[in-house]
Amino acid sequence: MRTFNTPIGCAAVILAGLSQPAFADACSSRFTEIYMQLDQGVATKTVATTQFKGAPATVNDFLYLSQDHHMTVPTDPAGPWVLTYQNVMYQSPDEGKTWSKVRDLDSAQNAEGAIAAKKANAETIRNAECGEDTVDGVPLEKVAADLTVSQGMITENRYTYWLTRDEGFIVKAVYETTAPNFEMVTTQTIEPAPELSLPTPE
Repeated sequence: MRTFNTPIGCAAVILAGLSQPAFADACSSRFTEIYMQLDQGVATKTVATTQFKGAPATVNDFLYLSQDHHMTVPTDPAGPWVLTYQNVMYQSPDEGKTWSKVRDLDSAQNAEGAIAAKKANAETIRNAECGEDTVDGVPLEKVAADLTVSQGMITENRYTYWLTRDEGFIVKAVYETTAPNFEMVTTQTIEPAPELSLPTPE
């Protein structure tokens, strides 16, 4: 992983010395703005690699149209596909040829719960860092911070986002999580998917 590549010059050093608290507050606010998003406002395809310390990595594709229409495809190891559509969760054992209902959902309530959880977690944001990075030759904004997540169990986390400079689209995210009994790193690579279509079981 590359480190921040923030330009350094005499004027910048002097300004940073005079206004460090202001810069820190602005960076923390920027991280909070990114963290609080529920989605990016467009259809996306995400490849998510999750690595628990001491265990093999797992890889999933996450295809997203909206909060009420998205699908997870386990690719390594392969597994049943899971689809959410119109407040129902479905599962397919045969790569989308057939679907069976798993349970009913409440997408609006789930979204409200997610927002409330994020607000609570955002109160713990600290050690924010903002800068620039280059990934695959593309200059990107890089924003990172520590936070405590208290839903389910209490974990300490370092989240890092890479965003396009013009659109502010998150193209990569790394979530490092530490709990009393495990350590985990999830790496997501994300791309817009304007032509994405997903199954619509009846």
